[in-house]
Amino acid sequence: MSEQLFFNGINATTGEPLLPPITSDLLASIITKEERNVEQEKELAIWWEQYASPNAPQHLRAVEGTDYKDLSSAGWGVIFPFDVDDEIVDALRPLLEWRESQAGERYREYRGPDGYRYKPEDDMFESKNDWLTRHGMGPGPADPEKVPYYLLLVGDPDTIPYRFQSQLDVQYAVGRIHFDTPKEYANYANSVVTAEKKKLSLGKNATFFGVANPDDMATNMSIEQLVGPLAQNMPQKSEGWRVESVLRDQATKDHLAGLLGREQSPALLFTASHGMGFPNGHPLQLADQGALLCQDWPGPNQWRKPIGKDFYFAADDLPVDANVFGMVAFVFACYGAGTPQLDEFARIAFKRREAIASKNFIAKLPQRLLGHPKGGALAFIGHVERAWGYSFSWGKAGAQLAVFESALKRLMDGYSVGYAFEYFNQRYAELSSDLSVTLEEMDFGKRVEAMELAGMWTANNDARNYVVIGDPFVKLMV
Repeated sequence: MSEQLFFNGINATTGEPLLPPITSDLLASIITKEERNVEQEKELAIWWEQYASPNAPQHLRAVEGTDYKDLSSAGWGVIFPFDVDDEIVDALRPLLEWRESQAGERYREYRGPDGYRYKPEDDMFESKNDWLTRHGMGPGPADPEKVPYYLLLVGDPDTIPYRFQSQLDVQYAVGRIHFDTPKEYANYANSVVTAEKKKLSLGKNATFFGVANPDDMATNMSIEQLVGPLAQNMPQKSEGWRVESVLRDQATKDHLAGLLGREQSPALLFTASHGMGFPNGHPLQLADQGALLCQDWPGPNQWRKPIGKDFYFAADDLPVDANVFGMVAFVFACYGAGTPQLDEFARIAFKRREAIASKNFIAKLPQRLLGHPKGGALAFIGHVERAWGYSFSWGKAGAQLAVFESALKRLMDGYSVGYAFEYFNQRYAELSSDLSVTLEEMDFGKRVEAMELAGMWTANNDARNYVVIGDPFVKLMV
């Protein structure tokens, strides 16, 4: 029997879902027509079998003996576009010098001829394998003597593509920053250095903020199977943490404003909600795409018209005197971290590259949080493209929270954001390998239930499209 799948994300101009509910049968038929990248599938399958499957050695991403908490062992590098503006490099100099003092001989600065190469006029972007090959690395675990395990990309996704980031992130711990002004780069660099040098201590406080709008299947599903259970389970998994739940009717815009800048700001904030979506060319798209729709919205049955700013929290809702210094935010929402220029779903479903934005861009909310003039957040984990609610629920097996719980526990236990995030990269590699095998077997006549195939595909997309905004070596300051 076919079942309906619901996706997160609301069209700000209509009040309707960005994607209507779709049956598992229809989605399965779309998936089987998808153009496959066989070379990438093989690489992910080999990586999964050799380095991350239950039977593989437990060194995971880097060579045996790597200490992921020590940069002199794991290494740290920054990847600039080959033609980066010197003002940006100068603005980041405090962070670069601090990381070099920690990593020593395993510090790398990639710019100029060593930086990321692209020719936008020819639509030619360097692949992950090409970039690694230029620096003496092939497939396999990271070797920090050649290329550091921790890598920070500096540049917008029009210059260093999202796909390069997601592919590099399978084997390395990768983060990205991009701001509109050198001053914001300097703000972020100074925030990280100040927090770490002065050993900022925010207290072990975590808040789970979950919206459940009336008559809305996607947000009610995320409350019941994601953010609600996480808020209940994490206190038992991470000793000494005080965990607060802000769910359903409490999850208002005003309450979120309090969590993002007032005295009760937690060290770790996890949110689950719709992310706002705007049509290509809309005057608010670059400013408000991915903004967090709160409980104030009455839901799709009561509000079938444009959604006003009173209902969602955007970058310009964070005041200049906000106190977000040192926090880490983990956001489950469509476009929460950024937006690609071309619609991946339309490419698969309708065989056309439909533009959903004028360019690839980072969402303004994480930019505002990290580049805040009073002291910024250290990292923002979020989603590029749409967030797939089915990714944390596996059909009749129910809620599947191991990846979220493991990543959060590792983060709350004092590991870096990039290392904690590896559970999502591991899941992406496993699902890609499984999906590749399943599609190949279907080519030879194997029958697979539509719901099983739809679940594998949506979970795979969801895991791939999570990114870290910020330095991947930062930790919770507790």
